[in-house]
Amino acid sequence: MVILKTEAVVLKAWNLGETSRILSVYSRDHGKVKLVAKGGRTLKSKFRGCLEPLSRITIEYYDKRTRDLQLLGRSDLLDPHMKLIGDMRGTVLGLAALELIYRAVAGEERSVEIYDLLSETLSALNGAGGGFAEGIFWRFETRFISLMGYQPTWDNCLSCGSSLGKEGGFFQASSGGLLCASCGVSRGGLVVAGGTLDILYWLQGAPVFEAAKLEPTDGEKAEIRKMFDLYFKVHIEHIQGLESLKFLYGMESTNRQGIFPASSNTEIH
Repeated sequence: MVILKTEAVVLKAWNLGETSRILSVYSRDHGKVKLVAKGGRTLKSKFRGCLEPLSRITIEYYDKRTRDLQLLGRSDLLDPHMKLIGDMRGTVLGLAALELIYRAVAGEERSVEIYDLLSETLSALNGAGGGFAEGIFWRFETRFISLMGYQPTWDNCLSCGSSLGKEGGFFQASSGGLLCASCGVSRGGLVVAGGTLDILYWLQGAPVFEAAKLEPTDGEKAEIRKMFDLYFKVHIEHIQGLESLKFLYGMESTNRQGIFPASSNTEIH
């Protein structure tokens, strides 16, 4: 048994018995780790404030290779992302990022790049103000796909190699890219406009806070959401849609004028 110390983001948490808490975290140095915080739910717990999803923390735990559940010895809070508490949209998008990593990353698969991407995404969502927070999440998805080795081709036809340009194309999730109008007529696929491709191409190199300045049309928004959904379903096992996003889109469709005004942070009272 060894004692390990690292930074981590809490992905999920479950109650254990009457006083303890189980955590799934994504750590900077050791990938995804499952921990038990004994007594973590008591009023005098040394872990108070460190055991909730979206929190960035330091952890010190006792690692034993022969067991799946490791014992948390100490934790300190680095960033609780407090501004998300009053921002329903930002919270749901942050939870969607956690859910994607929880479901897509296997075991203790270590990636400093994925950890840093998640950390900067949560920080950006926390400080998005009145911007288009979903642009930050789209950037996260774009970068995450690349880091997982599934980077699609947005700018050239998969078949003939011609530039897709302003005409857009037909999205082929299984092939990892698009077909031009000529090649896609007979093969089909999700029809995607040129403006949508411009956004996706731009997101590959965009600074994280710049992504919140996007102003997509309703059509571009719908196409990008559908493209990411299809891509993850095809390329990452066990991903059949993110529950957090289903909740967000469901609330949008049933309450256009209520909980989620377009491109705003909504105070929950």
